[in-house]
Amino acid sequence: MRLLWLCNMVPGKIKEKLSAEAASGGLWVDHVLSGLRRQGLTIHVLCPGDGARGALDERCSYTTFREGLPYVYLPELERDFEAELKKFRPDVIHIWGTEYGHTLAMVNAAETLGLLGQTVISIQGLCSVYAGHYAEGVPYRVQREFTFRDAVRQDNILQQQTKFARRGELEIAALKKVRHVIGRTDWDEACTGRISPGARYHFCNETLREPFYAGQWQYAGCRKHRIFASSCVYPVKGFHYLLEAFAEVTKDYPGATLAVPGKSFLTADKLRRTSYQKYLAALARKYGVADKIEFLGSLSAAQMKEAFLEANVFVLPSTIENSPNSLGEAMLLGVPCVASDVGGVANLMTHNREGYLYQSSAPYMLAYYLKRVFAMGDGAKALGASAKAHAAVTHDPEKNLRELIAIYHDLA
Repeated sequence: MRLLWLCNMVPGKIKEKLSAEAASGGLWVDHVLSGLRRQGLTIHVLCPGDGARGALDERCSYTTFREGLPYVYLPELERDFEAELKKFRPDVIHIWGTEYGHTLAMVNAAETLGLLGQTVISIQGLCSVYAGHYAEGVPYRVQREFTFRDAVRQDNILQQQTKFARRGELEIAALKKVRHVIGRTDWDEACTGRISPGARYHFCNETLREPFYAGQWQYAGCRKHRIFASSCVYPVKGFHYLLEAFAEVTKDYPGATLAVPGKSFLTADKLRRTSYQKYLAALARKYGVADKIEFLGSLSAAQMKEAFLEANVFVLPSTIENSPNSLGEAMLLGVPCVASDVGGVANLMTHNREGYLYQSSAPYMLAYYLKRVFAMGDGAKALGASAKAHAAVTHDPEKNLRELIAIYHDLA
């Protein structure tokens, strides 16, 4: 079988070929690609870059393509993809994600060449839906505010939301044409069904980054009363809600700490900070928790794994998600988890048995469950064990690989 992949990221092995620097820790897509390469398929990968071509071996080649802004459609990319399709002659075209304009370019190229029946899109997030949830809980005065950086880039919170909506328009155009989608949650099935009721929905769970399949959280080895969240970059990640909840937690657990990857929004350069960073800094100072937040910088997969294992609890406070990889990774390691009940999260974790789910706009309930996990002490390992067992099924690499290959054979 000849399989063409269109990715919105550069797989690690290809990154190693393109650069003298080693790939940083691996991506979830690397794990899937590694499995497919063992099956003897002939694979050609298209991914963002500067136009380089090459091969990993005699059965796996790649081409990188130049891409502009994700919310701007480039007709020339459609023509480039047509040329790639004619040259490679795939039996199946697999597009990973809908969030970039290159997805519509590939769908249009496949339509021109009569290959739509062999084309499938994997749903990751859905910008057209995310846009409506983008700034939930952020005051409108903050949404419309401009920092110096926002003014230069024309990229304040409202403008970011508009860009998501514009990406969503390209996404909808692609989904309305495509005949096959791959999803894994009630949420993505419902959303794609509304957009493209005629498309066939194929179920296939997601395989995560390889390092997270080994390791086990232990209460004795964690930093007590430490909360770990995976992102504070965009409003959709709900860190503003988490800060409010954290302030409540510290009333009962004054030694509690909150850790998050990335640069500090408390010390961000005033010329470069976003209005959201400015808002988070103001909230942290208002709630008196600024000195209790630890910023971990950019983390490799190994470092992210260590951050999970050091935490007493992992929290996902997002305003919308499909099936967040960070939650899956935490569950695979057996970390006690508290997550907002949004999107497809309930398909990943069962409330009260494998962790705790709460209404995303109710930070007081987030605080309640965080304190409940702390109060459990070593008993929280039972939650983690149940979560690990569920995640082992959801993210089973061999099972997911078999199901993906079965979908490919169906399309071919």
